[in-house]
Amino acid sequence: MPRHRSRETEAKRLRQDVEWALESALDPGDVLPLLRRLARTAPESSDDSAFAHRQLAELLVERDSWRATLHARHVLATLPDDERAWAALALAQTLLGNYRYAANAYRRALKAAPDNPWYAHNLGHLLDVALDRPNEAVEWLRAAFAGSRNRAAPNAEIAASFAHALARTGNIDEAKRVLAIAMKRGGSREHEALMHWIEAGAPPTKAPAHGGPDGMPEIRAVASEPLRSPRNDERRPRASRRSIPAELDSALLRGLAHLPLTARQRARARMLAREPYARSAALDLIGAKDLTSVHALAAALTYVIIYTDEVPLTLAEVAASFRVSSASLRARFALLRAELQLPRRVVRAPRRTV
Repeated sequence: MPRHRSRETEAKRLRQDVEWALESALDPGDVLPLLRRLARTAPESSDDSAFAHRQLAELLVERDSWRATLHARHVLATLPDDERAWAALALAQTLLGNYRYAANAYRRALKAAPDNPWYAHNLGHLLDVALDRPNEAVEWLRAAFAGSRNRAAPNAEIAASFAHALARTGNIDEAKRVLAIAMKRGGSREHEALMHWIEAGAPPTKAPAHGGPDGMPEIRAVASEPLRSPRNDERRPRASRRSIPAELDSALLRGLAHLPLTARQRARARMLAREPYARSAALDLIGAKDLTSVHALAAALTYVIIYTDEVPLTLAEVAASFRVSSASLRARFALLRAELQLPRRVVRAPRRTV
């Protein structure tokens, strides 16, 4: 068999392993050795090569931003309109402090995917907070706010960034209206501080903390959820840090205390509770004063970890630990399983030598 055919065959086999591993791994970082091997094996400019380098860029962006930049550039050398590569490159450059470069990269991502509200948000927030161009930022943040409202209720993070830029441009009344809409779904301390600042007329010397460490804008790469299959182009990193709604966190902690799970499994259940779909569901239930369903949601988030890890606990045992009915847990878990695209049963792939 010709050498290049052998490499293509090996690359296809490796890609199947990578895709399965990304869906099944407890920590996506565990897949890095397989991805590096695929990147070395796949023929240059092939779809498998682009897949490997794109995934490496996204998985490394927060832990090694410079190396993530190199992987993203590798993809763009052959696929100059790849939105995910541009988004990964933009996030990497944001974390490295190269804000103008990052803004230009987000513009390229938006050119390829103009309807993605998170690309518009990240660009607008960079322009407002990092580059001190709030007038230009408002255009992008308005588009992000409208885009997030088209999908569901307005995202609180996008609304806060939009309100911040509006206030800096003197549009105080609109800024208050935008932020009030977001706070109806459960405002945080940061939202309250931002509202006080806006109501005071947005004084330039008393701006509330709005962003990450050292004033760096808190940026998200995309709006999609983790744990989804990369074959659906849904598995992407985020840099934002979200808190768990207090009622949901309390329910989680009480229920987890009665289950024989490892510290890592408990931490992963709480990490899952920070994701947008979990936070949004919890805030809706809390707003409706439906605390029984909040406990069912906490049980379902925990059962996702038990289901994925094949922990020998029954659904009824988990329901009892959270003091909810098996039926309510089953119904909430069915929604989460569809959201996360979990298989109906976990199937172990044959082990291959790496």
